[in-house]
Amino acid sequence: MNTPQMQRSDALTFLKAHSCGSLATVSAEGTPRVRTLYYSCDDSLSVYLLTLANTRKVSDMHSHPQAAFVVTDTEKNQTLQIEGVFEEITDTATFGPMLSELTSRLFPEGKPSAPITHMDAAKPLLFKLVPTWIRFGDFSETNASKEAFSSVLQSDT
Repeated sequence: MNTPQMQRSDALTFLKAHSCGSLATVSAEGTPRVRTLYYSCDDSLSVYLLTLANTRKVSDMHSHPQAAFVVTDTEKNQTLQIEGVFEEITDTATFGPMLSELTSRLFPEGKPSAPITHMDAAKPLLFKLVPTWIRFGDFSETNASKEAFSSVLQSDT
């Protein structure tokens, strides 16, 4: 039996095992946007994203803090879908460790890789996506979508 605690544990293990996901936001004008980026996470399943102050995603997060984030493992046919609300992180106690973790993903084996090699001199910002809804999809052992999805967190709204 897959209990809610097991579902949460499975979701956290999945989230920590990966480093790239797709972020969907909405512009101030209502235009949907999606991009793939590196992330980090904490034990509460919050997702941390490092970006530059002059990017469209920052503008989107400030105008519409609600977003969706998806991590997919195509080898295992699994996906984790998250909906939540962004908070900008400014405290150094959180910013420092998350910045270190995120930049280590951008510098594999000590060498810079995209997108860090294409970053300009704009101010780096750290955002936290606090989940309001999470669903884990595991299609590795079933063909029925209803059986493949596990609700990890339901929104109160």
